[in-house]
Amino acid sequence: MKVVWGQDMDFITHGGGAQLSDRAHFLKGVKRGHDLSILTPNSDITMEDLMRCEVLIASNPLFMNITSFKEIMGHNIPYIWFFHDYAPLCKYRLFYPMRDTCKLCYLKERWLPVFLKSRLIIWLSPLHRESWLYICPELEDIRYHLAPSPVNVELFSDLGLERKGAISVESLHPFKGREHVIKWANDHQEVDITFVSGNPLPEEPLPLNCKVMGAVPYRAMNELYNKHEMFLHLPQSPSPFDRCVVEAYLAGCKVIGNELIGALSYSWFKSRRDVSIECSSSSTFFWEAVEDAMGIKS
Repeated sequence: MKVVWGQDMDFITHGGGAQLSDRAHFLKGVKRGHDLSILTPNSDITMEDLMRCEVLIASNPLFMNITSFKEIMGHNIPYIWFFHDYAPLCKYRLFYPMRDTCKLCYLKERWLPVFLKSRLIIWLSPLHRESWLYICPELEDIRYHLAPSPVNVELFSDLGLERKGAISVESLHPFKGREHVIKWANDHQEVDITFVSGNPLPEEPLPLNCKVMGAVPYRAMNELYNKHEMFLHLPQSPSPFDRCVVEAYLAGCKVIGNELIGALSYSWFKSRRDVSIECSSSSTFFWEAVEDAMGIKS
């Protein structure tokens, strides 16, 4: 199957959670024999090229605006939406407030006809889908697939190290739950907390039991998780998945989370064995869903 994968960044050379997921799915597609190419703002793929593909996978390609999709629809180019957050429906993306007023957002009127023509919609978790349906209940009957982040589970395991305190990743950003984790820190002064990836608001002092690290290489995270007893993650808006929760859990940490973590909304998030199986199989199930939606038998 000839597939064009639309993304804002070249995920083969750039990192980040969404890019790691796209890279794993993309490479699995190549292994399954599909002819894949990447469409980014800097690529030379034209509308004529799109017309020759069998399906476009729109993986949050924000550079493709509503005009682009109207042209795609006009040429009857099949497409699949792979949502990583709440774009393009919500301009806040990962800071989606999920208020009653969100149902009146002008972006819904603009984009809903495009979503309804999708051959398949891929969300990251049950919570992610439910949060989208809060604004767009019209998508309830659209064919869909839930694809957990395809974490490389071989990189994360319990090393048997001495553990102490809690670790938290990227959670000092306001949209990631800064207010919640600081409150938790104040309520648990006896627990030392290590925050990874810096403090975006250094002018706001942190509790004395908190220390901040800068960015840590991905290959070093398993050992760092293993030095901590707990993983603290308390987002303040619906989080589509949060692969760091899976990574820390597989590394042996107890997860201190809330109901706004997409990964925890899966029924199988009950044992490390089940989490390992589901995340390592994610890319296979991803392509089975795509192939089924396009009428291709595996």
